[in-house]
Amino acid sequence: MRKWFRKCMASLCAATIAFSGMYIVGNESTKDVKADGEYQLVWSDEFDGTELNRNNWNVEVNGNGGGNNELQYYVDRTNNIQVSDGTLKITARKENYGGKSYTSGRINSKGKQEFKYGKIEARMKLPRFSGIWPAFWTLGANYSSVGWPKCGEMDIMEAINDNNTVFANLHWSYKNSQADTKGKTYDVGDRTQWHTYGMEWDENSAAFYVDGYVYERYTISTQSEMEEFRKAQFIILNLAVGGQLPGYNINQNGFPATMEVDWVRVYQKPEKESTKYTGPTITVNQDAIGEYTGAWTSFFGQTWCGTYGNVIGNGAKVTDGVTINVTDAGIIQGDSQWSAQANIEGLKYYAGNDYVLKCTLVSTESKKVFVKIAGDDEESISGEYITLVKNQPYNYEKKVSIPSDYAGKLDLKFGFGRSDGDPMAQNGSFIAKITNLSFSTTAVIPDPSYAETTTNNGNSGNNSTTNNGNSGNNSTTNNGNAGNNETNNSNINNTDITNNVSDVNNIDNISIQQIQNSKTKIISAKSKKKRSVKIIIKKQTNVTGYVIKYSTNKKYYGYNTKQIKKNIYNFKKLSSNKKYYFKVRAYIKQDGKKIYGKWSKSKKVRVK
Repeated sequence: MRKWFRKCMASLCAATIAFSGMYIVGNESTKDVKADGEYQLVWSDEFDGTELNRNNWNVEVNGNGGGNNELQYYVDRTNNIQVSDGTLKITARKENYGGKSYTSGRINSKGKQEFKYGKIEARMKLPRFSGIWPAFWTLGANYSSVGWPKCGEMDIMEAINDNNTVFANLHWSYKNSQADTKGKTYDVGDRTQWHTYGMEWDENSAAFYVDGYVYERYTISTQSEMEEFRKAQFIILNLAVGGQLPGYNINQNGFPATMEVDWVRVYQKPEKESTKYTGPTITVNQDAIGEYTGAWTSFFGQTWCGTYGNVIGNGAKVTDGVTINVTDAGIIQGDSQWSAQANIEGLKYYAGNDYVLKCTLVSTESKKVFVKIAGDDEESISGEYITLVKNQPYNYEKKVSIPSDYAGKLDLKFGFGRSDGDPMAQNGSFIAKITNLSFSTTAVIPDPSYAETTTNNGNSGNNSTTNNGNSGNNSTTNNGNAGNNETNNSNINNTDITNNVSDVNNIDNISIQQIQNSKTKIISAKSKKKRSVKIIIKKQTNVTGYVIKYSTNKKYYGYNTKQIKKNIYNFKKLSSNKKYYFKVRAYIKQDGKKIYGKWSKSKKVRVK
C-alpha cells in the first residue's frame, strides 16, 4: 500500500504488473490451504458491537496521502468508520475536509495486536469503480524506529478501479536502501460480494489466498535481505481514493463507497508442550537498570551528518542519569534521530515478562526524542517518539513486553538527533538530561537452583540416577546395559554435569548459567581473497552454533550478524579496502529457545 507506482496502466494483467524502480515476480505453484487442525484461533475481531474496539485498533487521522499521493483525508468519525449489524464499515465520501476533496478511514493494530507467523484472514466486501483503492495489509511492528521499507510490508489484499482483480505483494528493503517488491494478481469473480482474503505465513514462506485457494506462495527464507518478514507485523485496513496505483480518474458517482468487513482473525500453531518448562519457579523483583554495572555509551555522527556533542554520566551509576550536550544538530532524512545517542547496552532480563520503563527527560530546547528498547540487529522491541517542551520535565513511562522466545541482546537507546518534524532548528544546540531511570518487573521464572539433566549413551536398559540431596539438582545417566540399576543419594550441594550429547541441535543438559558465562574466541580472521574474510572460531563442545557480529565501526554502530553452525565461516562480497571488526558468541537451543554466551574480543581485519 505504501509504495510508488507508475501511472501507466490502461488495463490489468493477471500475470505481471510494472512498478517504477521495482519488479514483480510470481511463478510458484499453488494449492489449497488445508484446515488440518494444526492452527488455533489466537485473536479475532468479529465487529459484533456498536463501536470500534479501541483495544484492538488505532484510528489514523491525517491527510498525508499514505505515501502514494492519495486524495483522501483519513478521519475519526462514525460517518467514515462505523461498527453496526455485525460488520465494520469503512466509507469514503466526497466532501471537502482539511484541504482534501474526500474523507475516508484507516485503522491499524500497531502496539495492540501484533503477530509473528500464522494465518491472518478477513471476510470482506469491496467497492468497485474507477479511482477507489481498498486494502488489507500489514507493516512491521518496528515501523516507527526503522521506517519503510526496512520494516517490511505484506499486502494480503489490494484492489483498484473497476475490475475484480486483487493483488498480493511483498515489499522489503533491498541492499538497505531501496524498496524491492514481489507481487501477483488474482481474479476473484465479483469483489463486491463476500470473499475471505488471507495469508499463511511462517519463517520460510508467505502464501496468499482467496476463499481458501492459494494463488501465490513466496519463498522468504533463502534471501538474507528479507529478514523483515521474520519479525512481528501489525494489521491495517483502509479505503483510499486515487493515488499512484489507481490513478486520478475518479468516478464521482461511486460515492459514498463502503468497504465492509465481517471479521478479522488470526490463527497460529500452538507451542508444543515438550518445549515448556515444568520445573519449580520463583518470583523475583528486578530493576534491570538498577542492577546494571556498566556505563553509558554514546554516539555522535560528526563525519556523516554534522552532529557534535558528548554524553556525561551524572554519577557513578547509570541510575544517576546522564547529560547529553549537542552543539550542532545536523539532519539526514529518515535516520537523523540516531545521529546523537545515549545508550545503556546489554541489560539483563527475564524473557516472557512485562517490564515498565520509567525516566524523566528535560531539554533546554523543545525537540523530539526517540526512546527505544532494542534487540539484536537493532530490532525494536519497543520504540516511540516523544516531544520535549523547552525546560519542562517529561515523565516517561512505558510498558514493554519481552517475547517468551527472545534470547538476544537488550539495549536501552535514546535518539536525540534532529529528525523530521523536530521543533528545534537545524544546526541548533541543546543540553538534555535523563534521570530517575528504572526498567523493572515482577517476574515468575524457573528456579535457578534447579536443573534436570539426562544423558543417553545409546544402549537401552542401564539406568543410573544420582540425587544430590538438598541441592535440588537431579542428574540422570543412561549407560546402556540392561537390568543394571544403581541409585546414590548424598548431601553434596554442587554436581559436575557430564555432557555426552552428540546432537548439538537439541541440547538439554547444559545449564543456562553455563552457556551465559561461557566466552569463546576468534582464533583467526584474515582476508586472503578480494572482498572476503575467513573467520576461524575456537571450537566449543556441545553448543548449537555461533553468532558472528561484524561492522565497519569499532563500536559496532550499524552492525550485521551471521548465524553459523560450524566454527569456520567465509564472508564474501564485503567492501574492498575497508576495516571490518568481528566478534563472536556461542549459543545453545534449550526448550525451544536460544541461550547465548558472552561476546568474544574484537578482531580487526582490512579487507582486500
